[in-house]
Amino acid sequence: MLIELWEHLRGYDRWTSAVATVQSSALAGVGFGDACEEKNGKKYGVGWQLVCKIVWQDNHCIQHTAEFEAFEESPLYQLCEGDTVKIRFNPDRPAEFYLPGILQSNLARTWKLGVFAVMAILVVSALVIAWFGAEIMNAVSR
Repeated sequence: MLIELWEHLRGYDRWTSAVATVQSSALAGVGFGDACEEKNGKKYGVGWQLVCKIVWQDNHCIQHTAEFEAFEESPLYQLCEGDTVKIRFNPDRPAEFYLPGILQSNLARTWKLGVFAVMAILVVSALVIAWFGAEIMNAVSR
């Protein structure tokens, strides 16, 4: 409901419908600030995302390509090379496209990274209090 309202307000419902084909898809790790930490030659992140390249034709049979990222909780995360997705493209600028699942994917990613950040802050705070709590209380009580 809210997504449809947002699409209407942005004008995506007036864009031209098309079917795009996935040309390539690759997995990438996700960390804070989109950087994964590398230790011992292995990358560590807090999640995974799919980087997809799609191709479609506009009304003048001109081919356009674009890339998008889908976080692991998104249905778009399952896309493979050769799959098709329904998109909408701007008739005035056919290279500009809208894929409904991207918004949900970005919201899920932000939510997951936010929860991870809050949990990390709580753990660090608990460790600091456990380690220095008595010293802090002694310093405050003087």
